[in-house]
Order: sequence, then C-alpha cells, then structure tokens
Amino acid sequence: MKTTTQSVTTDHAIRNEANRVINALNHANYPIDPIVAESVIESLQTIAEVLELPVAKTLHIRLIAIRNNIHVNQVVA
Repeated sequence: MKTTTQSVTTDHAIRNEANRVINALNHANYPIDPIVAESVIESLQTIAEVLELPVAKTLHIRLIAIRNNIHVNQVVA
C-alpha cells in the first residue's frame, strides 16, 4: 500500500498507539497504572507479531522494560 499524507502504515499506527500509552504512563497529570500500559503494549505487540511488522521487536523490548520498572521512552521509527 502506498502511503499518502492522509494515510499511515499499520506499523506506524501501532507505533503511534504505543507512544500514546507510554506518554500516559510517564505523564504526571494523566497517570495510568503500569499494569494497564503493560496490557495495552502486550496487545499491540501480539497484533504486530501476527502481521509480522518490524515494530513487534521494539514493543517486546518496551514491554520487558515496563515489567521491570525501567523508564520507557517512546517507540521510534
């Protein structure tokens, strides 16, 4: 699928959603429980793995960090 200025790839969409969760996890005024972030990232990782997207490996690494109480930054392209 050719991307246009109005579309994104599935990989980018999953990456964007993961970044929203990570931002909420790190945001003082809108905190979410780490278990919630872990669950969402795990779901996104499962989808990425099934679709064989490059972002799957990065999500796995971020998920391990969240589970080990390590500060997580955004998922970059």
